[in-house]
Amino acid sequence: MDEVNGLEMSHCDEMGNKELAALVDTLFPFSLFTFSFMLQSFIKSVGLAPLDAYVEPRISIGNAVYDRELSTGNFKVHMDAQARALIIKNSKGRVIWKSLHNIPFLLSSIGDDEITTEPYNDALYKIVEHDEHITRLQTITRIETSNNQVRIYGGLGTKISPQTHLDYEFILEELSPNQLHFTARIVNRDTPMANYQRLLLVFESHKDEDFYGFGEQFTYGSLKGHKVPIMIRERGHGRGGPQTSSFINSAVSFVEGYFGGDDGYCSSTLSVPQYITSDRRCLFLETSEYTSFNLTDPDRVTVRIDASEMAGRIVDGESMLELITEYTSYCGRMAPLPDWVNEGVVAGISGGKDKVHQIVQQLQQHDTPLAAVWIPDWCGQRVQSLTPNVALKRLWWNWEADANAYPDWKAFVKELTNDKNVRVLTYINPLLTTTQKPGTQRDLFQEAANKQYLVRAPNQQPYIVHSGGLEAGLLDLTNPEAREWFKGVLKDQVWDAGISGMMVDSGEELPYDARKIILKENKPPSTYHNLYAEMWAKLNQEVMEEQSLDDDAVCFYRAGYTRSPQYMSLAWTGDHNVCWDQTDGLKGAVAAMLSGGFSGFTLTHSDIGGYNTIEGQLRGASMTRSRELLYRWMELAVFTAMYRTHEGILPERNAQFYDNDDTYTHFAHMAKLYVALAPYRKKLMQEAHEKGWPMMRHLVLYYPHDATVRQLCYTQFLFGPDLLVAPTLSPSASFVKVYFPQDSRDVSWRHVWSGKYFEADGSYKTVDTPLGQPAMFIKEPRQDNGLLNNLVDFANTYCDYVANVK
Repeated sequence: MDEVNGLEMSHCDEMGNKELAALVDTLFPFSLFTFSFMLQSFIKSVGLAPLDAYVEPRISIGNAVYDRELSTGNFKVHMDAQARALIIKNSKGRVIWKSLHNIPFLLSSIGDDEITTEPYNDALYKIVEHDEHITRLQTITRIETSNNQVRIYGGLGTKISPQTHLDYEFILEELSPNQLHFTARIVNRDTPMANYQRLLLVFESHKDEDFYGFGEQFTYGSLKGHKVPIMIRERGHGRGGPQTSSFINSAVSFVEGYFGGDDGYCSSTLSVPQYITSDRRCLFLETSEYTSFNLTDPDRVTVRIDASEMAGRIVDGESMLELITEYTSYCGRMAPLPDWVNEGVVAGISGGKDKVHQIVQQLQQHDTPLAAVWIPDWCGQRVQSLTPNVALKRLWWNWEADANAYPDWKAFVKELTNDKNVRVLTYINPLLTTTQKPGTQRDLFQEAANKQYLVRAPNQQPYIVHSGGLEAGLLDLTNPEAREWFKGVLKDQVWDAGISGMMVDSGEELPYDARKIILKENKPPSTYHNLYAEMWAKLNQEVMEEQSLDDDAVCFYRAGYTRSPQYMSLAWTGDHNVCWDQTDGLKGAVAAMLSGGFSGFTLTHSDIGGYNTIEGQLRGASMTRSRELLYRWMELAVFTAMYRTHEGILPERNAQFYDNDDTYTHFAHMAKLYVALAPYRKKLMQEAHEKGWPMMRHLVLYYPHDATVRQLCYTQFLFGPDLLVAPTLSPSASFVKVYFPQDSRDVSWRHVWSGKYFEADGSYKTVDTPLGQPAMFIKEPRQDNGLLNNLVDFANTYCDYVANVK
């Protein structure tokens, strides 16, 4: 109802509910509610739709709101009465944020979201959003400046009837010349609006604005056209439990979620409410509740948070790289890795002391640069039989060295480290198994349960996490005493052996539903689900610092949230399928590492060869690692922060670098290529620490106006500013097609292996990629200060060797 007997909405906006009711009583001999009821009854009786079934969305500006710019530091804020839009400009007059014409930029809704987990995996979430009776009317009654803030006041409603409104405030404040803080909150509710506990922020975009970031995204380059849920969770594959095909699980997760409001292909264990666009815009939230970014409408962005307050920042910058620098000043920056990481590969080996000894010896005989061995099963293997011929080898989560597989563990670590100059890395997660392993000295689950150090169910008993058929308690990181207790466990039972780091797994298992768990900190778990990963990384960083190991040891993580980078040594992209695909395979690994770079995860890598394997679990289905896939993944890993292999969940079914003399020889060649990049990689690590720039860079960071570049996802990337890489990501492929963006600086790209030059002319060129020769190109004229000389020398020597052999 746009008018009430000639009383325009804009005038109503200036009145409170009591004043409006008094005026209506004066104008009518009966109440507005009585009149409305009578009219609605008549309309219903003749079969027409109710008047309030649909209200045209609009924004109304009170007469007290002056049509002029207000300032908070360098930012100008203007409620343009003619455009009926809120406009924010930087100090140079560029619009960095704008609401849509006559469309509310703040909305609220009711409805309970469905956030459920799979019965066999508590970290595999399905999300279905429910928004009912969304407010469609927004009034702006007052704008004022105070203490360097611009404060906007008004109301939200579904209709203009009195007693059906929410009062809000929207506060803008400059934090620095390039960062504008915003807070939107509901401050008062009329009684009928008591259940409106959610906020939506809507603002302008356009069809050609591409969005990047949101943590690690595995399937898409630009996220324009998608709805991105921000909640740390496993991707759509399953591990353990029914052991169905990960392809099937991914498809089911996507279809069920997508049509319920959750783009399942955007799920991630490293999920961040932040983006950077090709239009040099950046926005992020400081809150932790479940959020989604709806980019499906070409003309707008809708940020939805399951809370009545939304806080974040709008970031300004002259380039996308500058926006990353500004953003990472908030989220924190990853420090350069210790030098030993650049000295060789980290070989993932499980199966016991004798096997590790044998493979290390073979690696050294093949002249393989070996920095460390990663031994995930140091705590023992927990075998899960799937079929008579297939068994999964999981880990015992009791965090104590296994005396059978690794007798005298400390002496073994010392021998490798001191005698063979090979460091040792292990594995840890925040779960404590409910089943006591035979021969274990301490029952950590029972210790923690007795002291109430575990997340609890409503009956006060430990909440049990289910993960692929295994059961465990989850450490309550909101309990300071629990944190100190587990830090002691890590020091005494993990670090005390003299290791140099570990895979710090998990961090996504904390339930979101308050009906399921109780935390020591008396706040809803919805507040802590995403923060748990940050807290888990912070705990492990503190352990390293307290032992003065933070400059020499490395911990790598797969789960993270907004401020995780400051606590991480290194990120890794989680459990990939041993396949080539874009969702969870080799292609997805590239996409995830590039995406994470926009969100501050500058130092990253992936499991060489992948992890998830299917053999015998599903009739007629098989997914095992081929030698070709292993070799191509080795090539990709050359351009990451750490060169680390993984045997996969079924090692005997997968191709391994230690299979025979040929695989050892090829592995040694790729390890030397990785080492050849060490001087250049160290410079990129320092740049990441000082500026927040990722090592692996999407080309859009340098060519934001190139439409072809903006749509790239995984086919090519820049390793720093001076090396263009196009990995081979398909089976049986002997070449790649490489796009060389148009560059006005007389740039060309020299193929490292052949020496051939390719002009930066905006065209695709075909480049041969024999195994062991990934497509890589040095920018000419050279600007790397000689840091790529080792790479050129290695390539020339190798090509001469190959030519002589032929």
